[in-house]
Amino acid sequence: MAGTKDFLPSLLSPALVKRISPRGDPKETRQIRAALLFLLGLTLLLIGGSFLYRQLPSWLESVSESETIVSQRYPSVAPSPTPTPKLEKEKLAVEEMIQPLRGKYGVYFQDLQTKDSFEINGEEKMQSASLIKLPVLLTLYREGDAGRVNLDTVYKLQAADKREGAGMLINQPEGFEVTYRKMAELMGKQSDNTAFYIVSRILGAEKIQETIDALGMKDSSFVDQITTPEDIGLFFRKLYREGVISQKGRDEIMSFLTDTIWEDRIPAGVPEGIKVTHKIGTLTGVISDAGIVFAPKPFVLVIMSQDANEIEAKKALPEITKKIYEMWTTEVQ
Repeated sequence: MAGTKDFLPSLLSPALVKRISPRGDPKETRQIRAALLFLLGLTLLLIGGSFLYRQLPSWLESVSESETIVSQRYPSVAPSPTPTPKLEKEKLAVEEMIQPLRGKYGVYFQDLQTKDSFEINGEEKMQSASLIKLPVLLTLYREGDAGRVNLDTVYKLQAADKREGAGMLINQPEGFEVTYRKMAELMGKQSDNTAFYIVSRILGAEKIQETIDALGMKDSSFVDQITTPEDIGLFFRKLYREGVISQKGRDEIMSFLTDTIWEDRIPAGVPEGIKVTHKIGTLTGVISDAGIVFAPKPFVLVIMSQDANEIEAKKALPEITKKIYEMWTTEVQ
């Protein structure tokens, strides 16, 4: 910018003006001076703009970095202390029990009245095994409530319907007559795989997934047979508390999930006489159970496993249940 100081007087010098206006007309001289001043101003503006264009990015970057450093060192609002979560004792006790076990375990607990909860790997996607029969049951009864399915419709068993595994239908002859309602009962009481196959085919995978999505089971897939402890816990809470089906339908489904032929997991961990509405899931390396324990203060409990030692898991599930039940009932008294 130093050269500009020398350039200004030379641009406006009388000698230069005289050379441009040799007649020396005062009016013409003033016009020439005004034009030269305009050119000078424009020149200075262009020089200043060029300088700012080159320097502005680095200036902004330095200002931005300075603000970031200050905000990291001196937060405008001091962080509030993290409150001690409820049910922390129960969670820690269960974590200690799970830690030495082989495979992966997921646990979800929720008080049905207050919705206070704790979870361990609650959002971990795991193989659902027969827990996936739960949304199938609910979809069937929702379709019944809507008048699109008659639960007392009689179905004649076909040889191609039969599926290996749990349940009595696999042992029935072709042409055996069974209602949709009875197949729902067999899915709950016996975890009947043939009934599950027939009902799922009649309803369709898309309709069943619609129910899963409507419940908010965001990490569950009927086709992939995947779910999480949190999603299964949500299913039981909504079934019991939130009117996702008629009361008559709810009570019927829950009766199918009570006093089943599989009472060696969660039910085995609570005192005799305590009602448990639940559904088991079993595959190679998968020993799971989930449901509602009707303690003096009812709660949802989901215990899932994957890649587990099956003998170890079958022993662990009632022990985990017992620990939670004892701590919970002592706490609420």
